[in-house]
Amino acid sequence: MPTNTSANTGADSVERLVPVPRVSADGFAVFSEIRTSRQHPLALCDAVRAGRIPGSDLPEIIANIWTRDDSPTSDLAEADWLEIFRATAFFSYPPLVVRQPDGTRLPLARPSSAVTLYRGSLADRVRRMSWTSERELAEQLGRRHTPYGPAVLYKATVEPCAILAYLERRGEGWTVVVDPAGLASIERLGDIAGPR
Repeated sequence: MPTNTSANTGADSVERLVPVPRVSADGFAVFSEIRTSRQHPLALCDAVRAGRIPGSDLPEIIANIWTRDDSPTSDLAEADWLEIFRATAFFSYPPLVVRQPDGTRLPLARPSSAVTLYRGSLADRVRRMSWTSERELAEQLGRRHTPYGPAVLYKATVEPCAILAYLERRGEGWTVVVDPAGLASIERLGDIAGPR
């Protein structure tokens, strides 16, 4: 999992796909409708269920709505979000590619083995969809929860099939979106202090 715009993964390197493919005219029209609605996640869910978003546009539109706020599941149930993410294959956004030894670039694939992820949250929100591979980012995001109660830093092992997407939060880092059913061996690492 990349922590920057470029990272090494053994002999291969992970980098952003530049330029990012443009959203189609049909996708842009639906995305505009979603953005003008009062309930962005619900409008997205309705559009996905109706098959109105071209498949190639789904990653960008999903990423834009998911990263819009810190609690995307407060306006739409996790089951609905899982349906949205499962409407497309695993993806990263912005798109990441892996440079092969021969110079070709392939889209970043879902990990092939279990990964360790972190989450900072209230205890009753630990089994949620948004995690990160960066411990420091998990602590930073967990501090945002401290006004609502004691926040805790967690570590979990996640099975590859449960990893749905890698989404960049501008200026913060990468969120790993998971199906909570694939979270295993969740470990409490410690309390997170409030904002400094």
